[in-house]
Amino acid sequence: MRRLLPALLAAGLGGGCGSDEGSVELAWVIVDRDGEPIFPGGAFSLDAERSTCGLPGTLGDRDLSFDLRVELEICDTECDAGCESEECLVVPRHAFACNSARGNLPAVPASDLPYRFTVRAALSAPSIELECRDLDPTCIAVPSSRDREVRAGLVTDLLVYQLALDVDRDGDRALPLEDCGCG
Repeated sequence: MRRLLPALLAAGLGGGCGSDEGSVELAWVIVDRDGEPIFPGGAFSLDAERSTCGLPGTLGDRDLSFDLRVELEICDTECDAGCESEECLVVPRHAFACNSARGNLPAVPASDLPYRFTVRAALSAPSIELECRDLDPTCIAVPSSRDREVRAGLVTDLLVYQLALDVDRDGDRALPLEDCGCG
């Protein structure tokens, strides 16, 4: 057993040495306009949302529910077409599940130069087949992009993003989707 343990340890550590990919992690919290947490709500929030799917909204005079997802784009800033172009994305845009407040992309190509990491909020109302991206910042405020390098075999942690939704948990909880640029 004493000889087996070092061999297993060496095999496990050696597997990451030749990797040309790294991992990217981020976490997020959705808050209302007063900074009160919406999701995740925390251990002591009795009325906390369990996800960001099925949140209350309006479109015109119609009440409906909407889903809010966090997306991550990783762009090669050296790409001639610019970060607005899909062809400059290092990996396909990733939308995280609405019941998650932390995400991981395990296979991102390593880089010598920083990539641009952009977190976006994406909104959909399945009942009326509505999907919107690039929401108005008065609807949901999202921090600006961050530039970071991805190192082979390591985790690039983008830390915690706070996204502020223009609702009031203690008052008007329904988000007017037309104010977001939807509809």
